[in-house]
Amino acid sequence: MRYRRLVELIAKQRAKWSERESWQEKIPTVIKSISNLEGSKAGLEELLGYWSQVVKPSAIPEPTTQQKPDETQPIGYYSNRSLDWHKATFSELLDRMDEVGKDKAIASFSSRYDQQDPSATLKWLDWLKLTHPQMYVYLYPQTA
Repeated sequence: MRYRRLVELIAKQRAKWSERESWQEKIPTVIKSISNLEGSKAGLEELLGYWSQVVKPSAIPEPTTQQKPDETQPIGYYSNRSLDWHKATFSELLDRMDEVGKDKAIASFSSRYDQQDPSATLKWLDWLKLTHPQMYVYLYPQTA
């Protein structure tokens, strides 16, 4: 959890440098750069500076413009992902469904991915129903 907050903090700060990329797009680069920072004394000092902000929850700056979250979009683990990611995750859900059944598969996804945002999996499935009905039909064939 704290590692995630560390990555997000660094990504948000680096996103301020570039107006073309959102902080979410910076995450893969940040993850790669952390291992590079660990390789030098100056890099470790930089990481410790970030880390000190992470361990103090009140020290993480909130965005200056508070936008109301869009109720129609996925939240938590499912938010800000590419369509390919959603397809791959949905395929993982279908594979799990083949093993344990639909209800248990959805419950296992919920227990894994809804820790920060309760019912994120169900909201994600509702989003799929609206935006990608062809995927949703695999779960509920009677909707076709």
